[in-house]
Parts: sequence; structure tokens; C-alpha cells
Amino acid sequence: MTISTLPLMIEGLHIATPDGRLLLENGGFEMAAGELVLLIGPSGCGKSTLINALSGLLGDDGARWDLRGQLVLNGQHYDLACERCDVGGLVFQGNALFDDLSAAQNLAIAIDHAGAPDPGLPTLLAALLQDVDPHRRVSSLSGGQRQRVAIARTVLAKRPILLFDEPNSGLDTHAAQRLGELIKELCREMKIPALVVAHHFDDLVLLADKVLVFDPVQRALHQAPPDRECIERALHRIGQSLDEQKASTQAQIHEIPVATWESRMHHRPAQRWFLYYLLQYFWVLTVAPLTLLYVLSGAAVISFVSIWFGFNYDVLGDFMRSFVHDDALMGIGFVITTINVPLICCILITARNNAIITADMGNRVYSAQLRAMRNLHIPGRTYLSAAILLNMVCGSLFMMLLSTGVAIWFSFQTWQLLFPDQPFELWREHFFRLFIQRPEILWENIGWILLKTVVGIVLASTIALYTGFSQKRSVIDINQAIARSIVYGISIVLLVHAGIAVLQL
Repeated sequence: MTISTLPLMIEGLHIATPDGRLLLENGGFEMAAGELVLLIGPSGCGKSTLINALSGLLGDDGARWDLRGQLVLNGQHYDLACERCDVGGLVFQGNALFDDLSAAQNLAIAIDHAGAPDPGLPTLLAALLQDVDPHRRVSSLSGGQRQRVAIARTVLAKRPILLFDEPNSGLDTHAAQRLGELIKELCREMKIPALVVAHHFDDLVLLADKVLVFDPVQRALHQAPPDRECIERALHRIGQSLDEQKASTQAQIHEIPVATWESRMHHRPAQRWFLYYLLQYFWVLTVAPLTLLYVLSGAAVISFVSIWFGFNYDVLGDFMRSFVHDDALMGIGFVITTINVPLICCILITARNNAIITADMGNRVYSAQLRAMRNLHIPGRTYLSAAILLNMVCGSLFMMLLSTGVAIWFSFQTWQLLFPDQPFELWREHFFRLFIQRPEILWENIGWILLKTVVGIVLASTIALYTGFSQKRSVIDINQAIARSIVYGISIVLLVHAGIAVLQL
């Protein structure tokens, strides 16, 4: 066959694990346009490793794999030893859908980063998704619906090869048969090949154009002809029986009109997804009612404590309190507005938001969402990091302003409890005396507050992102990362505020 009829040719493929275990030596295979190729073999032999290599994701966790070989894609040559080759769009085993987006948004984000879909493709995919509500979050969809959304998203990414990692895992025989037919139809209609990793292959081998057997003993790939006609007939009979049982309830299924999906498959600027994440984190990190109540309560408490204990536990006693009142109030006002409130505000924001950020990023890492973004050429880390840092800085300054107002009000109310017969003008005159008499001190201290807030919050947010993006292999890893993020974040905030406070005073 010529290269024009063989979109993919691989020769001399060598794969060894980071610890030196050889998986494949001098492997090779070919895939023609529209072909469905099964890759089968024992568990752990390296099937998923091979498709990760073709999707450009092998070693993205920092591990150093030994990958060598020559790959030819539509006449273009790749040296796998020195070139990253992400020729395949991967449908992950767990689907790796973006669970913070709806079904339609999962497709839209792929389209916006790959360009407008080819003519006819929206109609084909809309028929695939006709029982999926585009407005629903993917977490509320059934397993089969999520799988079809994942397939549609990968197809819309416009990769020259489709890769499937155990697509029939957890499906019954008839559902697996229908899935195989769907993949076969996509390959035929789009004229692109698909490589399907399957541990349970009985229901897929009937549809395959060729079968590759991964032999871990000889560390080789062997091609075998697909010949399962008897199984195909049995599967067909089972499928017909299931179809008859479902026919009576078919009328109850609400099918989404094809036009509804087609209208959502058009290209828009990719930058809108940064705005989407920016607004999403604005609510979560800044203006959620509980967040505001939490931070403002801290400002109220710190102002009450400063005034109440500053006067009630004066070492000079009640007799001398009137003599030191004016200077004491001035000092307490200065400390509350320039030291205490900025510190407690930043500590509370860091403790809450670092936990949220690390948990969110940890979940995206653990569920392979970030890997899926990378495979779809979506700059996910850039979107998320920039949106979070902007919200943390701007949100912290906004909450700092509100907290200062709350602290001033509570300071006055507490002072009136101690000195009920004194007028407001007396409190105002001495609480702000230093700033009123010397306005340059006011502007100088505003600058110090901005500096320590921005520096502390940026460093704490960076720690949260770093711990969140680190490799996660279990939920325990996520929990431990959250704890580290809070401890390190608050520690850096304390150090920044202490250091700048020394310079400030």
C-alpha cells in the first residue's frame, strides 16, 4: 500500500518503562483510512502505554520513558526518540470529561480550540447525542451518555487518528456491540483510523479490520485476522432481543432534536473560556456570601478585641485611663487599620481559598482533566492559573476594603460600650488622628498595605496552584496536598506581613 492510503505507519517501535523494564522491541504496524484496529493483550503488557505515546501524553507526569521508533503520518516523518508526536485524539478510559462544564460546553471548548468542525460532522455527532441534554452537567449523565460525549469531544478536536482506551469497560455485551458499531461508523464517515485498546474484545473483534496482539513475552506486536463470525451471530441475536424489550419504552425517551446540537457546534473565540473560568472563580473565591461573612467576621472580631482589651486591661488602671485615652485610641486605630485587619484578612482568605484551589486542581489532575485539556490543545493550566491569581489579588483587595470598613464600625461600637457618654466626634478625632494630622502617613501606609497584601496573596496562591497541579494518585494525595497548601500558604503570609510590618513601622 502507498503512504496516501496508509495515514499511519510505525516502524522500529521501542518502549521501556522509567525503571528500565522493556515492553516492546522493534514493533510496527500500519493503519489505513477508515480502519478500525483492535489492540489486545494481557493486562499490564503496555497497551495503554502505546496509545499514550501516540497521543503525546507519555511521560507528562515527569517520568522518563524510553521511547524510540519512526512514525509516518500522511507522509510526514517523526522520530519518536526526540519528537513529541500527539497524532491521536484519546478517549480516556474514565472519559476525563470536564465535570464543571455542561455536556454542550465540553464540546464547545474543544471546537473553540480546534476550529470549526468539518461540514456534516455536527449532524453526525448530533445523532450520536440525541438523548443527551446539552444543558446538563456531565456528572448527572449516565455512563453511556458520558462516553458518547467524550467521543464527540475527541472527534471535534480534529486529530488524524482516534484512540480508545478500554471503551467497552463496564458495558454489557449489547452496549459494547453498539459502541463498536458507533466507532466503526465514525471511522468510515470521517475517513480516519481508530486504534482501540480492549481487554474484553469479543464484542469488538467482529467489527475490526485488523487485530494487533501485544505479546509481552516476545515484546512484540503480532497482527491477527479478525475471524469471529459465530460470536457475531450470537451477539446479533442477543442484541435483537434487547432491542425488542426496549421498544415498548422507547416512546418515553426524550430525544433532543438534532438541530439543538447542530446550533451549538460553531466556532467562537477560544479566549472566552478564560473569561468563563475567571467569572467562575470570582464567585467561588471572592463574592460567595459565606466567604464574605467569614472574612468580615474576622475583621469584626479583631477590632472588638483590640478596643475592648486595649482599654479594659490597661496596666495603668481606671484612674489613669482618661489621661492616656487619646493617645491609646490613636495607637489602637493605627494598628487595627494598618496591621491587624490586613493580617487577619489575608490569613482567612488564604486558609479558605488555598484549600479550594488545591482541591479543585487536585481533582482535575486525579480525574485526568488536565491531561485531556493538553491532548485537546487547550491551555488549561494557563486559563486556570491566570483566572485564580487575578481573582485572588483583586478579591483580596476588595475584601480588605470591606474588612477595614467593618473593623472601623465595630471599633466605634465597642468604644461606645466602654465610654457611652462620649460623642462620636471625639472617637473620630483620635482614632484617625495620625492620618488627619499627617496625610502623607495615610498614603504611605496604604502603599504598605497594598504591598504586603499582593505579595502575600500571590505567593500563597502560587503555593496552592503548585500543590494542586502536582501528581495525584489517590484521594489521600489530594487531602495531603490541601493540608500542605494551607500550612505553607498561611506561613508565607505571616512571614510577608511580619517582614513588611517591620519596615512599615
